Amino acid sequence: MSAERGAPDAAGLERALRAAGVPCVVDAFDRLAVVVPGPGGTALADAELRRRALALVAAHGFTHLALELTEDSTATARAPLPGA
Repeated sequence: MSAERGAPDAAGLERALRAAGVPCVVDAFDRLAVVVPGPGGTALADAELRRRALALVAAHGFTHLALELTEDSTATARAPLPGA
């Protein structure tokens, strides 16, 4: 489902990200999607999955993405991402 011309669709984005293998919760603030990783939410270390996730963010009507760093993700966040 595309929300490019309408309001951003946080619930749709969350479903799409989970289907893509990114366990998360999505909060929306206007056109900002805040992705809160779930347990095992280190899947975004994969460059291809990050590209796919960004495409999903845009397809669901968002223009900005923030990734919340949870206690589980801070160790991974300190390490350089492969391909970055």
